[in-house]
Amino acid sequence: MLTTKTFFRKTKSGNVFKIIRDHYLRDDVWCGSEACNICRPRDSGRILDEDNPGAKSSLVNDPYYLVLDTNIVLDQIHILEEDVLCNVIILQTVLEEVKHRSSNVYKSICDIIKNPNRKFYVFINEHRSETYVERSKGESSNDRNDRAIRVATKWYNDHLFSSKGFKNIKTILLTDDSGNREKARKEGLLAFTMEEYVSSLENATSLLDKLSKKSYVIEGGKGEPLFPCHLTPAQIHEGIKSGKLLQGSFVASRENFLEGSVNVEGMDKFILVQGRVGLNRAVDGDIVALELLPEEEWSSPSDIVLQDEDEEDPGDVLDEETAIIEQKPKAPVERTPTGKIVGIIRRKWRQYCGILQPNVIKE
Repeated sequence: MLTTKTFFRKTKSGNVFKIIRDHYLRDDVWCGSEACNICRPRDSGRILDEDNPGAKSSLVNDPYYLVLDTNIVLDQIHILEEDVLCNVIILQTVLEEVKHRSSNVYKSICDIIKNPNRKFYVFINEHRSETYVERSKGESSNDRNDRAIRVATKWYNDHLFSSKGFKNIKTILLTDDSGNREKARKEGLLAFTMEEYVSSLENATSLLDKLSKKSYVIEGGKGEPLFPCHLTPAQIHEGIKSGKLLQGSFVASRENFLEGSVNVEGMDKFILVQGRVGLNRAVDGDIVALELLPEEEWSSPSDIVLQDEDEEDPGDVLDEETAIIEQKPKAPVERTPTGKIVGIIRRKWRQYCGILQPNVIKE
């Protein structure tokens, strides 16, 4: 089957060209599932497992495959790199959009796909006749791609159900786009956010720590957010590429828990970072993305030794911290380049020991 796209393009010199693009569609593009008896691929084409395909989740009782939308891949790539997530369907629509928006994330997802133990299958939905969708008049490319993702997810459900396999395998669409998620649910699809899915897994504490959220607010919705949200991997990559952000290794201060520095390759001096907001949840050894502050906002290292021993600190009061940081040294001191951490590129995970104490401040 052949479809054609015809459009006109005007050059800078004023010439008009007619461009015709052929788009070929097939009905024999494999689904990649071992549970399917309709498709007949080679053994190497059967990637998705039939037995126990997905991690045990409280959201669904049946075995399932995961289908990811573009924003999940771009924003939650650190979770996708974990071995817990297997038997995942990556649509051609999603892969091409990721390649266009972030080469760094695209390389990471391709490395995952190449790992045979992860069971990530690329489905060429743009060339399967049942899953290809034309862009409607007045429809944005993003809305068209979202619709293509929903169509492919529904096709997988119907395709696996009509197969002669004994397993009733479902497909779960993971999307953090509320509009796309609501449309999917209205169409009868299982659609959840990444947070909902990760929270439903057993022993998923480490995944929750890596979850990329748009905002972090105080429990109960009271007050302002404790920390500014981290930038997404795609935003960090574009910021570093454009020179707006810097990348370096964070070194925590041994004298002041509200202070640290970032060693940026190619710079003679360390970049100073101060305050909980400036540190933004970074721990010693993390590779971070840093925004350099204007020179008039540069500061100097504090000569006050601080230890985090205040038992009455409720954890969400930053007034005392601000007062300490803004305290000016008595003698003139040369100010050093100062910045704030806007994202974590790579965590230096290791074991920690500690306790949680109840808040002694009465509300």
